[in-house]
Amino acid sequence: MSELLVKHYNSLLAVANALGGNKAGVAHVTTFPSDSVMQNVAKQVGFSETAFVLTESPEIVFVRFFTPEGEVDLCGHATIAVFSAMQRNTTYTMKTIKANLTIRVDGGGRVHMQQSTPTFEPIENPLEVQEILLSIGLKDTNKEIPITIASTGLRDIFIPVESSTVLHALKPNFSRIAEISTQWDTIGMHVYTLHPDDKNVTAECRNFAPRYAIDEEAATGSSSGALGAILVHHHRCPPSTNLVFSQGKSMQLPSLIGCVVQVDDSNTITRVEINGIAQESGQQCIEL
Repeated sequence: MSELLVKHYNSLLAVANALGGNKAGVAHVTTFPSDSVMQNVAKQVGFSETAFVLTESPEIVFVRFFTPEGEVDLCGHATIAVFSAMQRNTTYTMKTIKANLTIRVDGGGRVHMQQSTPTFEPIENPLEVQEILLSIGLKDTNKEIPITIASTGLRDIFIPVESSTVLHALKPNFSRIAEISTQWDTIGMHVYTLHPDDKNVTAECRNFAPRYAIDEEAATGSSSGALGAILVHHHRCPPSTNLVFSQGKSMQLPSLIGCVVQVDDSNTITRVEINGIAQESGQQCIEL
């Protein structure tokens, strides 16, 4: 029986060599195993996502992502983990099951990940809004920006709240969040405040994805890109600047995710990119 080596990474760390970030598994393969095998590996690893990496050429890699419950199209923090171990000052093409994305590793080892062009779907029906709010223990929301389904690769429901105090006092009903996520065909919910206690960050966030067996995540790269796009779209943040999102504080796993959103002369978003650091933290061998 063969074995597969899975390396463990702490990804989107707030500070290098410190506790925090979101754990990801990374397995390099010469051919992709069957979906059922990759699913079983992801379950045994037990992290929110495990990436399976097939190198097609020195600068082209095909990556597939599995949660403990199923395959997903993309994963930001696992992508950062995959490329953090690759050659610096190099630009790569990452092929996924949905799109080809540009990934750049700078001289300091920070990974810059292109995301897909954003889509926005505001949720305006009062009954639907109330249902979403009740699932996280709220009766009202910050009305500066509407609750929105947005995607730069994965669909999430984005919910603004008034403050870090409100953010950390949420009472998520995970079964209801999973039901609502299934109803709207989203990965989960990304709750954020533009009035964080830490004035060095643009927003503080929490992410809930129980539909995919992830009650809460310490760092969510795909959602961070979509959030940056929302903020630029609603003119709450300027384009072409490095927005910084904190996450994981409620889990005692502090994380920081950078995001840059570019627009053209008509103010249409043309590019979304997240950036961050990751470090290897261990490894395991799994029998196939």
